Amino acid sequence: MSTKKTIHSGEQWKREIEKEAIKFSQPLMSNSKWVRLIDTLVDNNETVQKIFFKKIQHENMGELYIADNPSYGFEYWHAGFELNNSFGEPLQFNEIEFLSFPRVINSSSYQDLEKISIIIQNIGKFCLESDENELKLICYRK
Repeated sequence: MSTKKTIHSGEQWKREIEKEAIKFSQPLMSNSKWVRLIDTLVDNNETVQKIFFKKIQHENMGELYIADNPSYGFEYWHAGFELNNSFGEPLQFNEIEFLSFPRVINSSSYQDLEKISIIIQNIGKFCLESDENELKLICYRK
C-alpha cells in the first residue's frame, strides 16, 4: 500500500533526475534501446562479466549486476532496474550517464573489450568510446 510519503518521495526522486538530465545537451538512449541492450548483455553474460555505471546525480561509480541472469519483468523493466546494482536501490535508465566495461575484472581475469563492442554494435547505433583499459557506452552527451 502506498502512502503519501512514499508517493511524494518517488515524485521528488523523478524531479531530481529530470533536474540533472537537463544539464546535458542530449540524451542518447531511449527506454526501448536500454531493454534491447540489457537483454543482449544478459544473453552474453559469459563475455560481459563486469559493468560499472555513473549516475547523473553524483560522481560515484556503481556496479551493475547482470551475471546473475536477471530477467525482464522481474529485475528490470521498461524504465529501469530493481536492486541489481551496488547502490542497492532502484535505478532508472534515464539516470545513467554512462556504462563502463573495464578490461580488468580482477588480478587474473580480463574482459575482451573488442568482443563486447561488437556485441553492443550488433544491437544498434550506440555512442562508444574506448581505450586499452575500458569501453564506455555514453548515455548523455554533454
